[in-house]
Parts: sequence; C-alpha cells; structure tokens
Amino acid sequence: MTASEPVKKKKGDQQAGGGQKRPFDLADPFRSAAHLPKQRGGQAPDPRYLPRQRVGVTPQMYGRYPDYDVLAEQNAWDEVTRKVVLQRLKAYLEPKFFTSQEWRVLSAFADTLLAQHREPRVDVLAHVDAKLSAAGGGGVDGFRYADLPSDQDVWRQVARGLDDSARERGAPDYAGATRQVRAEILDAFMDGKLGGGVWDSLNVKRAFKVVTRGLIEGFYSHPWVWNEMGFGGPAYPRGYMRLGMALDERGDQREPWERPETHEVNVELLRDNKEHLGSRQQAEQPEDLGWLKTEAARAARIAAELAANPLKFRGTGYKRLLKGAIQPKANDSARLLHVHERAVPQGQMRRYPDSEEVDLLIVGCGAGGGVLAQRLARFGWRVVVLEGGPFWNPDTDWVSDEAASHHIYWNGERVIGGENPVEMGKNNSGHGVGGSMIHYAGYVPRFHPSDFMTHSLDGVGADWPISYWDLARHYEACEVELPAAGQDWPWGHVHRYTHSPHPISGAAERLIIGADRFGLSLRVGPVGIANGTFGNRPHCIYRGFCLQGCKVNAKGSPLVTHVPDAIAHGAEIRAGSTALRVMMDGPRATGVEYIRNGKVHLQRAKRVAIAGYSIESPRLLLNSAQPGWEEGVGNRHDQVGRYVMVQGAPVVMGRFPEMLRTYKAPPPEVSTEQFYETDPERGFKRGFSIQTTGPLPISFAENILGEGHWGDALREYGRDYNHWVSLGALCELLAHPENRVTLADVQDHHGQPVARFDHTLHENDKNNVAYAKKFIKGLLEQAGAQDVIATERYAHLIGGNRMGFLPKESVCSRDHKVWGTENLFISDGSACPTQGSANPALTIMALSSWLGERLGRGEVPAGQPEPQPRRTRSRAELFGPVG
Repeated sequence: MTASEPVKKKKGDQQAGGGQKRPFDLADPFRSAAHLPKQRGGQAPDPRYLPRQRVGVTPQMYGRYPDYDVLAEQNAWDEVTRKVVLQRLKAYLEPKFFTSQEWRVLSAFADTLLAQHREPRVDVLAHVDAKLSAAGGGGVDGFRYADLPSDQDVWRQVARGLDDSARERGAPDYAGATRQVRAEILDAFMDGKLGGGVWDSLNVKRAFKVVTRGLIEGFYSHPWVWNEMGFGGPAYPRGYMRLGMALDERGDQREPWERPETHEVNVELLRDNKEHLGSRQQAEQPEDLGWLKTEAARAARIAAELAANPLKFRGTGYKRLLKGAIQPKANDSARLLHVHERAVPQGQMRRYPDSEEVDLLIVGCGAGGGVLAQRLARFGWRVVVLEGGPFWNPDTDWVSDEAASHHIYWNGERVIGGENPVEMGKNNSGHGVGGSMIHYAGYVPRFHPSDFMTHSLDGVGADWPISYWDLARHYEACEVELPAAGQDWPWGHVHRYTHSPHPISGAAERLIIGADRFGLSLRVGPVGIANGTFGNRPHCIYRGFCLQGCKVNAKGSPLVTHVPDAIAHGAEIRAGSTALRVMMDGPRATGVEYIRNGKVHLQRAKRVAIAGYSIESPRLLLNSAQPGWEEGVGNRHDQVGRYVMVQGAPVVMGRFPEMLRTYKAPPPEVSTEQFYETDPERGFKRGFSIQTTGPLPISFAENILGEGHWGDALREYGRDYNHWVSLGALCELLAHPENRVTLADVQDHHGQPVARFDHTLHENDKNNVAYAKKFIKGLLEQAGAQDVIATERYAHLIGGNRMGFLPKESVCSRDHKVWGTENLFISDGSACPTQGSANPALTIMALSSWLGERLGRGEVPAGQPEPQPRRTRSRAELFGPVG
C-alpha cells in the first residue's frame, strides 16, 4: 500500500479536518477542558481526544505528552543555546534564497514529507532558506556528490521538477495538487523513478537525500516537535541525573521536568508502518535466532585466543580510588584550565614572526597535531601550529543543539564519488582547534595487535612498519591524559582504565539484559570523559550532546588535553590560518605558505609536520606541486591520497516497551569487540565491533527516513522516540588503491582545488556489513525488541598518506617521514595503513605521541628515510614485543 492509498478504518479513528480517516490523526480540532490536569483527577487524558494543549505545543497538536513544554525549562539552558532555539519560533518574514514559486512548491513538499496537514505547522523551509543563503555559492554540509551540482542548484532543480511532475498528472503545480498526487510524486522521488525534464540531469535518489536532509533538520530541531517526541531538550548546565529505565524495579527514573506518556502505545500499529503510510519496506518475520548463541560463543573463543595479557595491570584499585587526583606526569593541561570558564587561556601564548625559522611547523591541531605540539614543546622546541578553523570557546561558540552546531564541522565543499560515496561534514570532519575530536562521541578503544599485521595473519590489507607494542606505552599515556573511563577490557591487549565506568542509560541497561541471554559480552566504555573532577575539568553531566562539542570540558579533546600544556611550554596555536602549500627546496621543506585574514604569509621552519587528516593532508601535498615535485610533494610513485578507508557503520534500532530516553548520557555507553578478529566460518576477513549510539531527534529521524518511512509513519515513529535503542557496528573495510583523494575541478574561496574522495565497497566489505547488520538485528529481537529498523552509513577516516616499507607502495616511512624528503612528516590518521574495527582517535594520538618522543630524543635518523625489508610477522607478535 502506498502513502496515497486509503487506510482501512481502525477502531478509535477520528475524522480530522474533513480529510480522509487516518490512524494517526488522533487530535480533534476543538478546545475542551477535559484534557486539563485538574479536570481529569490525575488520570491521563484519552489520546484519541487530545485537543490543543494547555502548555505544550506540537505540530497539529499531536503527541503523547499533552502537558509537556520543553520551553518551560529554557531558564535552565545556557544563553547561547536559548537564543538559537527561541529564534526558531520567530516568523520568517521573507525568503532570502528561494523565489516565491520555489517557496510555494517546496513548502508543499515539506508538508507532505512531514505530514503537516493543518495548522500549526513548523516552517521548516525557513531553516533551509537561511542555510542556503548563508552559504552563498560555497559548501553547505561539507560535501557534494560528483554526479550532482551544488546543493543550491539541486534545490532549484527539484522545485522545477516537482512542478513538472505535478503538471504531468493534471495539477497546476505541485502545491496545487491533491494530497494523493503529492504523495505519488514523493514516492517516485524517493525511489529515483522520476524522469523527464530536469530530472534527467539529476541523480534523482541522491537529490532526494539532499533536500530531505535539510527538511528533516529544520523540522526535528524545532521545540514543538521536541514536545511531540518527549525529548528533554538542551540540558546545559543542568544535565541529567536519572539515567536508568523509566519504570523499573527502582521506581520512576524521570527527571522532575520530564513527562510520562499519556497512553499505552499500539505497537502493532507501529509494525503496520512496514506496509503502509509511506513505508518502503515490508514487514519481516523474526527468524529462528538459535544461531546467535553459536556465533557469539565461537567469536568469544577466537577473541580469547588472540587476547594478549600484559605482565601486570597498570592503574588498578589505587588509581581508580583517587581518580582525578592522579594527573599525567608530563602534561599539566587539566590544571591550566580556568576553574569556572571553559575557554583555554591564551594570554601568555608566545607569538613567533613568520621570518623566524621555528623548530617545527605543524599544519592542523587535531588528534595528531595537538599531541605532537605538546610533546615537542615539552622538549623545548619552538613550535607553531597552523589551524584553519577558530580557537574555540566552549562557553560562547558551542550549543546544546544539533542543527546549530554545523559551524564546528568542516563545511567547505568537497566532492564525493565512486559507487559508494562517503558523506563528509558532521559525519567525520572537524574544524578548529581540537579537530574532529571536538565532535567525536568520546569513544576511545585501542587498535588490537592484529590490526598491525593483517597481511601476515589474514592475507588482506597491509602490515604496518611498526607494531602494536611500539605504541602500547603511548596508548596508556593518552588514556591517562584524556582521561579514559571504562570497565576492564578483555579484548586485544587486555588492560584497565584509570577512571571507573560511567553510569549508563536505560537504553544500555536494556541491551545488557538482552545480550546476557546468549553469551554476548558487553563492557561499559571506554570513553575519554572524566568520571569525577579531573584537575580543573568537571565531571560529565550526561547532557547527551557529545557530538556537538562538550560545553562542560569533561570530554577529552586536544583543545583541553594537550593545547593548554603546549602553550605553557612555548608553542603558538595560530588559529584562522589556512595552509595553501608546503614550500620545498629539493628534499627539504622550508616552510608553509598560508592565508590569514585575507593575506598570504610564509612561515619558515626547520621541520614541517602535516596533520590535517585523511582528506586535507593529501589535498595539501597534491596542491603543493612545484619544480622538483611536479605531481605533488611526496607523490613520485602516485601514492598520495590512495588507500583512504572508512568503517562500515550500519545502525540498527530496536523498539522496546520500556521508556528508555536514549538522549541521556554519552552516545557510546556499552560495546563489544567480541567479533573483532577474523573467523573463517563467517565468509569474510577481519571483523567488527558493536556499540550503542544515542541518536538525538534529527539523527533518529534520519535513520527512520533512511529505511523509507515518511509522512504519517515518520511522525508516529518520532512520537515513539523514547522507546528506541540504537546499536551501531564498526566494520573494518579493507584498503584499496582506487579509494582515494584527488584534486577536483572545483576551487574553494581561496582559489585552491578542493578534494575529491572516491569510494567503492568490495565483496569482503559488503559481506562484513551484511553480517554485522544481521547479527545486531538478531540481538535486538532476542532482547525483546518489538520492531527493528536498519540503515547503512559510514564512519571515521583513515589512510591517504599511509606509512610503509617501500616508497612505491606508501607515502611515508615508519618514522612518519615522507619518502624523498629530509624533514617533512605525516602526523595524523592519514598515515595508518589499516582501519581496524575501533574508533581511530586514540590510535592517532598514540602515533603522534610516539613520533614526538622519537623526534624529541633525536631517535629519528637524519636525511631521507631508507626503505625497509618486508617480513612476514609471526603470531607471537600478537602477545608481546618480538626481538
């Protein structure tokens, strides 16, 4: 059944505004006192007769929380967040980007997509119009598809195409069409089946993703919709304290301002969405899940066989007891921060003139550049870091809001192509001091020893020219500096964490109960978030907006974990400085040309380290073509930009009877690496990890739409938000040379060619992702999920300037020195030869710590790096250093 077909009348259906009967039109368009709390004797109102709410406002006055108004708590929000949320309630007087006809047709499309059939409506197109006009002709969300024009042009062409499709069906335009015709066109748009006219010049399915991304963001960032969903809203500086399941044996776990649902949910009605009301999927019957126990047991056995036990646990009960009193031995960052302000003090920062030849010039201040700067500043080196983005002040620059946090991501245009393009922007690309760790979820697992020798063990990928054991001590050091909090870790190199695990939400509790039924081992953490006061950094308040920047400073990122100490030891962090090219004199880098405040500068340096991550670092080297380096610096063997990897990151959500409120606590709460290693019986090499995610309203709605639900179905799933648990896999995708960064034929506002990233999945990759999705789906059903939704996405970036044994197959040596140069280094995730199934942030930090120590001690040989003989690693190296 399509969205346009009538739905069979169900018991309790109400006529809404004279339109067709729909199972979700439950609110009568009249005012009655019966819904008021004093008139119903403390009983919940009948959901079939909810009129306009006394306090809370929702689109069309639907919802399960009739007395809830998230805006009633606005005085508990910080001023910056309050300002951006209240702005959404103001009338949008005049379009700045769209024409009047485009506004008319796209508003009608938005109302169809979001089931806004009558007043009051959220003016979602105002959000899109403001965003497109502010972007000008540049990037909007940090990427565009290679087979589409700019986002601005896509929107205009879609508006024309919708009108053309409506006229083909006898309507004057899309806005003047009947609801049935609008729905038919939307169905065809989602399926990529619109053709003729402007549609023939577009990849229709991808154009649908572009426009719906903006509409979903505009709708699900509005406080009226938060009321409908029962979302707690911004929670800073207040935070959350009651994190468990809402109605378990301990009693009601709601915060005082949160509301219970007004009625029991008809779960069968939700499951029916698989067959009607805009759904693109058919309902699936739960299969026999006995295989789950067998698979989990075999994976546990393999993981145990490959687990390397250290000689002793470091940091056990003594350190856990003291928590924040135990500080890193050679990093005072936590104590250098202000007690009551979140901004990093810069008043005493040293300033170097461009003409001074500093000891080290670093491009990029993220996980790689920030750690490297701190390590070498401690050795007394004169260090300058060029960072294209701003020097963030969490108090004034960040908000507890999804839609208003785009400025912390890399939003400059990039082109994405290949058979399976990887979206950039908020998905994986940071901007400003702290880099992508500003908006990472906080999850900091280590890579496994096997990740460094996948070719020797499994015949896939590439062996690293270093081993896990070269980094083990640096993993420990970075875990203390973050600090990392979590349960003892039984996978890979078995280890403990200084900080004990954080409390978990009801969603995580529910998963642990289900996993225990068939032998899946879950652990809390590890997250780089202080569990207790850490120096002048406060305890986590569990506000749930980790992906939007931590306003508390509880979550570790180089901005707070390494930059303060680097500044105290003489480093300069030069924000707002975009690198244009590395300047070379034969094999020696002499400095970096950069632009700041509209003027081009040249900073001289004895050594240069590139730390712009897997897209911008290759781009900088390619844009640095000059005499002697005509194909780009370090690119004599056409290796720069190759072997870029992401992780397959499918998300599977399950619906449970309990109120779980997944928006509380850090997104990654519990996880397992039980399936990390290769199991020949699965039919693919390498493995995956599983971890909870905590989707906020926009991300949740994107997942629902991603499975094909729109209109009334999308809205009803949104109203059910507090019942859902979300699990994500991180599947190791293998390195392939054609997955690479090149220079596009598009230029940025500085006149520099932007990066193009082409990505295509291979058979092993597809099998890995499919298995992970199937297993997680089974896990949720065994745990008692009443409905399951699955979507696919990608996460993280690695590679592009990988280290290796020989120049013909890599960009840099084991010392991170670029082949053919004497003093140019790669110090970020682009140097990694494999991705693993773990989040990469901690490994990037450990690599830079290792490099910094070797440079500071003079252990990196002078001159150009020498090729190394490749050897097959032995399994013994999994369990400790060899030789």
